[in-house]
Order: sequence, then C-alpha cells, then structure tokens
Amino acid sequence: MVNIYIRMKFFIILFLICSAISVSAQDDVKFFSDKKEGGSILYAANAAYCPVSLILELKMTNMSFSNKDQKIFVIPALTDKYKIGELDILKPTQKSNFSMSSSIVYGDVNLQRYDTSYAYDLPFQKGKEYLLSQGYNGVFSHQNENALDFTMDVGTPLVAAREGVVVSVVQNNNKACPKPECKKYSNYITIYHADGTFADYIHLKYNGAKVKIGDKVKAGEVIAFSGNTGWSSGPHLHFACSVPTIKNRIAIKTKFKTGNGSVVEYLKEKEKYFRGY
Repeated sequence: MVNIYIRMKFFIILFLICSAISVSAQDDVKFFSDKKEGGSILYAANAAYCPVSLILELKMTNMSFSNKDQKIFVIPALTDKYKIGELDILKPTQKSNFSMSSSIVYGDVNLQRYDTSYAYDLPFQKGKEYLLSQGYNGVFSHQNENALDFTMDVGTPLVAAREGVVVSVVQNNNKACPKPECKKYSNYITIYHADGTFADYIHLKYNGAKVKIGDKVKAGEVIAFSGNTGWSSGPHLHFACSVPTIKNRIAIKTKFKTGNGSVVEYLKEKEKYFRGY
C-alpha cells in the first residue's frame, strides 16, 4: 500500500498582534490566519479531491485556544477556508507564543463504517484472465497486508475496480528491484471512493497513467497500463483497498465479481480469475 502521509511542524512568535501565517504542508494543504482583536483565527485550505484529517497538537504560552479539547479536524475536499479555531492572547502586555505540531492524513480518520458488501470489479478488461500470484497476507511481500498481486505483462490495460475520484498519480519512475528499498520507485494511482475508502493500483508502467488528479472514473474505465516499477520481482499489478487511520491507511479485504459477474467472492492466491463481464 502506498502511504499517503505528511508530517509538518512550525513555530510562530506572537507579540501584541498576531501576524499572518501561511505554511504549506504540501501542495494540497495550506495553513493561514486572520487577525482579530487580541489574537488570531487559524484556518486550513484543502485543495485535494478527498477530505484530509489534521491531527493537531498545540503548545501555548500566554494564550488560549477555542478548540483546546479537539485533536482531530477533518477538512472537506476542495475547501478554501476551514476554521480550525481561535487563539487569544491572555495578557496583552506580555509576550505570547505557540508551537503547532500536526500530522495530515488523507481521508476521514473518524470513519466508522464503510460498504463491506460492495462487490468490486476485477481490475482488468472483459475477456481476460490472470493469475493471482499473491493474495491477502501472502508469503513474499504481503505479510499482514490485505493486498493482491495479479501477474500480467507490462502494458496490460488496467480498469477501475470501482467508481471514484483520482486523488494521486505517480508515473515518472522506471526502476524496479525485489527489495523493500525500491518501494519509493513505484508508479501508482490512488482513487477515493464514495464510502471513504481508497484503492491503490501500483507498479504501473512509466508514463502509464490514463487519468489525472481530479478525474472522476467509472468502474470498468481504463485508468492505466500495468508495469514493473518499485518493489517488484516481475511485471504485475498490486491492488489494495484501504481505510484511513491516524497514522496511515490500513488495507482491507474486498470481494470481487468473478466469471460472468454472478459470483462474488474473496480471491485466493495461486488461482486464475477470468472476467466475462
């Protein structure tokens, strides 16, 4: 599974008046403030096509925070100005400061339920059959991971297993090796689903993406071409669905429609699966 996880720390000194802040954790998420009498109002902007969860820790001197008991803030997708809270200086004649340590995770970490009954499409085209070389908790690289590996030639068209919106695309890598240190060279696409889950399509061909960030895709739509990039011992597609948590995203098991589509099942390692729908 691809980790979509960012850490950010900054320290700001405030005297009698809070100055404007603009700190970027990454291109999608920015923090800023508006002045107010005796303090400042903190905001976040989220340019991502999925919600992001901000896990916040504040340390203050001579200041109070309006949401002091709240640690997690879920910022909706494509939000320009989300209020995090207000900072007030307690004694205006004394120096005031605060430090803010935060983590940002893609998705809503408060997600309690998702659609466990959803039947995913096989991630390849109609009329094709591929071997599931490694299944959930596989012995090679899937220990304690709910991920699937389909053996297929480089350049095989891949389709979306479920409709959603593209939130991440990496396709500029062309290196692979059978060791964990090559994981950083993976090309991948991440799609966000309506129930708050994500799907990762990994080891894609160099420049093999057919979609871009923000595209809405339908199940069965060609999104990329398979490859052999990253932590890989041979050409294949690594597919995993996941739910967000405070520290990362955790992969989950999903059922698939197989054969002509009438059978819905968990896929088994070393079995071949045909898509007739």
